Amino acid sequence: MKSKNFSRRDFIQKGTLASIAATTIVGSSFGQSPVVSKITDKKQTKFNYPSSATKKLTKLLNIEYPIIQAPTAGVINSSFTSAVSNNGGLGALPLSWSEPDYAIKQIEAVKGKTKNSFFANFVLNFEPKAFDIAIENGVPIIQFSWGMPTKKMATKMKAAKVVLGIQVTSEASAKAALDLGADYLVCQGTEAGGHVHASRPLAEALERVLKIAGDVPVVASGGIATGHKMREYMQMGASGVVMGSRFVATVESRGHDIYKKSLVKAKAEDTVFTTCMNKGFENTTHRILRNSTFEMWESAGCPAIGNRPGETDTIVKYGEDIHVERYSINSPGSFYTGNIEAMANYAGTSINDINDIPTVAELIKRIWKEFLDK
Repeated sequence: MKSKNFSRRDFIQKGTLASIAATTIVGSSFGQSPVVSKITDKKQTKFNYPSSATKKLTKLLNIEYPIIQAPTAGVINSSFTSAVSNNGGLGALPLSWSEPDYAIKQIEAVKGKTKNSFFANFVLNFEPKAFDIAIENGVPIIQFSWGMPTKKMATKMKAAKVVLGIQVTSEASAKAALDLGADYLVCQGTEAGGHVHASRPLAEALERVLKIAGDVPVVASGGIATGHKMREYMQMGASGVVMGSRFVATVESRGHDIYKKSLVKAKAEDTVFTTCMNKGFENTTHRILRNSTFEMWESAGCPAIGNRPGETDTIVKYGEDIHVERYSINSPGSFYTGNIEAMANYAGTSINDINDIPTVAELIKRIWKEFLDK
């Protein structure tokens, strides 16, 4: 039986502003010490909800609450996406590695379960094979990360009246996105789980991006799991927030039970910002839970690809034919059997605030109550 790697199965994006633990990049060429960022009291006192920026975002995205589900590939299916949308948030449909025929089925499945808004996400380190299909099949919003769409792609979206969202991390990337006509920006910080293209803590990155965004809504992403944390970033000027790890730890999530329970049990200091789990998406940093694979790699001196211990080990399987090797980017979906702990258990620093596994409906209701409680 031939062993092979599946397409990337991970999630993008997820914290505390007062204390960011274990944020040093391990085994990376740009390791750095943790940075602590705080929001000033002055900014906090000026916040009134809803702000004009939030009104613009919720109208633009056609959602009730300014809460966006991170496109956590590998643990999302149509039921999970539609649950978020049906409860007032913006559900995510990851299509980065989808072939056109599969993408059509996924889009139809989501549209069959919700009449509300949702978005398709494309990681542009990979060819967006389903991009045209998404437009042709009525996806109302398309969001990009790890790169900028071409002018041709942006023009095609504008012609079809598809809302354009782009993930950014700095003034330069924000300017590039705005020049392409982005309708909203997703500002990511290093607190995020999954593959993280940010290089600064969220508070710092958000402050920089907001300075040049003008009247274009900016959404905060990274380390957010509660309404209280959501309010803090919106006090800074964010129009809304993205939540990844918090949504993964829900009943509807397709994540493996072992993975979900790990998110509840672990704390921010149990995460590592590293380049370890990169088989299938090389040269990228990501935040995961410290596990046996990482410990094995770190104890060997963080060797390069091709020299890592246990590199060809099969750690999990899916059915008879799909084997996933150690260091693969695949996220721990419920369909895998084997050593789930040794996989890339993506997690943001927001896990400090994850203490249970509620339904999506219960979670969004709770988040909104926390947000409104000053």
